[in-house]
Amino acid sequence: MGAWSAFRAGIARAFRYRWILVVALAVNLISALALVALPAGMLAGPPAHRAIRQAADGVDAWMVIEALMSAAGEAALGGNSDAAESRLATGMLLALLTMALLPLLAWPPGAFLSGGALLVYAEAPQPFRWRRFLWGCWRWFGVFLLLDAALGLGFAALFGLALTFVLTASIAAGWVAGVALPLLAVAALVWLALAELTHAIAVADGTRNVFRALARAATLLFRRLPAVVGFYGLALLLTLLLHGIFRLGLLPLLPLSWWPLVLVTQQLYIIGRLWARLARLAGGVALYQGKEAAIDPPTAPQSDLVLS
Repeated sequence: MGAWSAFRAGIARAFRYRWILVVALAVNLISALALVALPAGMLAGPPAHRAIRQAADGVDAWMVIEALMSAAGEAALGGNSDAAESRLATGMLLALLTMALLPLLAWPPGAFLSGGALLVYAEAPQPFRWRRFLWGCWRWFGVFLLLDAALGLGFAALFGLALTFVLTASIAAGWVAGVALPLLAVAALVWLALAELTHAIAVADGTRNVFRALARAATLLFRRLPAVVGFYGLALLLTLLLHGIFRLGLLPLLPLSWWPLVLVTQQLYIIGRLWARLARLAGGVALYQGKEAAIDPPTAPQSDLVLS
C-alpha cells in the first residue's frame, strides 16, 4: 500500500468510526478542565472576588494593560519590590506548573485510548462495538503507558542534545542552523512514525511484546521509507491545513464580543485536530496491514486478534 492509499484509508476509517472521536473529545475536555482547575482556584480568594466585582462594573482596556504590566514595572523600578516579585514569582510558577502538567495529563488518557482506537481501526470494516473498544483500551494500557514514557524521554534526550549542539554550532557558523534544523525536523517526523507504527503493529498483531512490535516497525520504516515519509507528510499537511483554516482564516475574523461563535469555532478547531490525529493513526494501521506480507510472511493464521 502506498502513501496516498494509506492516507485515504485513514480518513475513511476515521470518518466511519465517529464514536472514537466523541470519546477522544470528551477525554480532551476533561483533561482541559483539570488543567484550568489550578488557575481557577486562585480566583476563589476575597481579593479576586473584589476584582471581579469591580470588573463587572466596567473596566477600560488601558486599566487591564496597566494591571498586567504593574508587577514587571514595579520590579524594574524598585517600587514595592516584595509584592511585585511575589506576583511575578506566582505567575511564573503557575505557568511552569501548567506546562509541566500538560503532558502528564495527556499521557495516561492517550495511552489508554490508543489501544482501543487502533483495535477498531485494525478490525475495519467491522462495526464499532463498545465492549471490543474498551477491551482494547485495557489490554494495551500498561504497555503503551511505559512505551510512551520511554519514547518521550528518548525523544527529549536525543533531540534536546542535537538541538543544543546545532544552536551552539550556529553561533560560530550561521549556516549550520539552516542546514541542520530541516534535518532535525525530518528526523522528528521519522521518530513520530516509528513510535506510532509500533503502537499500530502491536495492536494489529495482537501482541503486547513492544520489542517485537518496535522491530517490525523499524523494518517497515526502512524498507518502505518513501511510503512512510509520504504518508506522514500528507498527514502533517492535513494538520497544517486545518490549523491555517481556523487559526489564520476564521478566528482572526471573529470579534471577541461574539464569544458564543468564537467558542463554537474553537471547539470545531479542536475536533478537527483530534480527527486529523485519529486519521493518522488509522492510516498507519492501514499502511502496515497493506504491506504486512512483504515484511514477514505469517506462518500461521493470526487468530488472536478477534478474541473477546
